Amino acid sequence: MESEIKTRGFAIDVSRDKLTVVKAELVTTQEKRGVEVNEVREFKYDNEGIEELIKFLGEYKEGIMEATGPYFFYLHERLTEKGFKVTVINPLHLKEVFGKKTDKLDAQRLAKAFILGVVKGSYIPTGEIRELRELTRYRENLMRKITQVKNEIRKFLEIAGYKIEPFDKRGMALLEKLSRGGLSEEEKSELKEKLGRSLNDAEKLALKQLVELLKSLEAMVKEVEDMIISKIPQPVVELSKIPGVGLISAATIYAEFGDVSRFSSSKAARAYAGFAPRTKQSGESESHSGMIRGNKYLRRAFFLVARVARKSERFKEYYDRLVSKWKSAIKATCALGGKLACICYHVIKDGVYKGDVKKSFRAPRGKDVNVQDVDVGDALDSLSQ
Repeated sequence: MESEIKTRGFAIDVSRDKLTVVKAELVTTQEKRGVEVNEVREFKYDNEGIEELIKFLGEYKEGIMEATGPYFFYLHERLTEKGFKVTVINPLHLKEVFGKKTDKLDAQRLAKAFILGVVKGSYIPTGEIRELRELTRYRENLMRKITQVKNEIRKFLEIAGYKIEPFDKRGMALLEKLSRGGLSEEEKSELKEKLGRSLNDAEKLALKQLVELLKSLEAMVKEVEDMIISKIPQPVVELSKIPGVGLISAATIYAEFGDVSRFSSSKAARAYAGFAPRTKQSGESESHSGMIRGNKYLRRAFFLVARVARKSERFKEYYDRLVSKWKSAIKATCALGGKLACICYHVIKDGVYKGDVKKSFRAPRGKDVNVQDVDVGDALDSLSQ
């Protein structure tokens, strides 16, 4: 849906150190309608520069800026606090409107596009949703780093010929012993078939540091999860009743969906989550090739949730039917992920989950869960299902 035509507005081209600002107005004559640029100025991107920018904008209270990496967030906050209505545009949408061959839009062209109403604004979460999104995305980044560290540890062990499982409780104890000097004779005898050669000094040092880093990252994740739990609103509790959806997954889904009123239907929400087929039409023929990309955080969350949910009594029959039809576990899991996206959309929209509640349900302490015959335990145990 396109924006409405404005009589005037501003546009800001945001970079790390500089803000290029344009003020423009709609000009209508008998022959045509166009946009006239009134003034262009540059400001330093610091607090002093922002204050000067606000004075420069004056009565121009509506405008647009491009979502340039992380740089636009702070400026958007400051302008919103001062009463400005700022539309944030996704760079991918600019390509759709102006084509791939155009250069990066400068502030003047962005202002013209905004006033003529040919661009759509992106959703920018605020309040509890934004904070929850920051926490869940930060946790996701930490989890990726944990995976990298674990892969590094596995690499060192494989090179030296070790076939032990390094990340269960006993495996971590063995890793620490290996990094410090070696195993006892009793352990060597017991694990004879799984041990490799003695580690050299460089490998011991690397292993010692990697184990320390892994412990540090895991402690950081635990701290982040505790904060996520402490900030969970009621819609997240409702989402976590769905088979396969744990508290952390529910928090991620809620934070990434944000205000679901912006979706016209559950199908639109499913597409945003990355589980709608990409359709191509030529004449009367129609074909499907892959999935719409959607929100990568939601896509990953729903895929992981679907891998758990497919084993539940609620969704097993549906999943097995799709596997039998397509002969592909991945396709069936993606389809289940799409189904779960639609269910979660309705739960957030309606404020309540009306389906079958999973047998093992955990909710935050002090939250009203309104569930009968359900085992409610400590939320800090088994955060992810």
